[in-house]
Amino acid sequence: MAGDNERIKLTLELLGTGLYPIIEQEMKAIYQDDWIDRAKESFRNSPLTSQPEGDAIRWDAHSTLLILWDHWNSVFRNRLTPLERSYVGELREFRNRWAHQSQISTDDTLRILDTAARLLSAAGSAQEARQLQRERDQLLHQILQYQEQIVIDSDDQRRERMRDAIIFLVCAVAIDLVIFFSYGTGGLAILFALFVAGVFAFLAYQRWVTPDRPTYGAHECTNCGKIIYGEACPYCNEDLPV
Repeated sequence: MAGDNERIKLTLELLGTGLYPIIEQEMKAIYQDDWIDRAKESFRNSPLTSQPEGDAIRWDAHSTLLILWDHWNSVFRNRLTPLERSYVGELREFRNRWAHQSQISTDDTLRILDTAARLLSAAGSAQEARQLQRERDQLLHQILQYQEQIVIDSDDQRRERMRDAIIFLVCAVAIDLVIFFSYGTGGLAILFALFVAGVFAFLAYQRWVTPDRPTYGAHECTNCGKIIYGEACPYCNEDLPV
């Protein structure tokens, strides 16, 4: 789906900026002034390092995720849970796949957005987490629209709409015949028959060109968490993205 690559790039950028504060805070608490040197040890131990020894650390997704993973037991285990550690491992795998231009599906992109948002939220980077949550909701809405369109364009749906449109037209003809047999072909009868034919023709046209749309039961708003009954949340006053 178009835009997946841009969403992954945005996710990696936000991971770099969003995870740096927790890394600096926790590494300083343990290693004091030596925390930068201890952080660089992670790159020397990594076969995938892109950080030349002696250079300043580039705080991108690769750096932050690698340091979180490598110093977990000594630094971050008391701040984050084992669940968040699994998020770090998952995002490292996706980041490496993306960096090597491996194919990443739309379903994977949706998972990356959700996992990154959860990790950033746990790390205290609320702004970056909310941005990724919005991207996740937009992508999910696009996926649902695409799946809905497949159903609408299916042969079964087309046949059902055609059947209903034909039923409307047959009803119009039947009622007009009753009008003419009952009241003759006077002016009022003709006007009434034309009115009935017009109404049913409009209904047939609407049924043919306007497919059924899904109805929304009670569900939780992905933004505020409140229970809503429609596509748009009245509490957030935000329409779902198109």
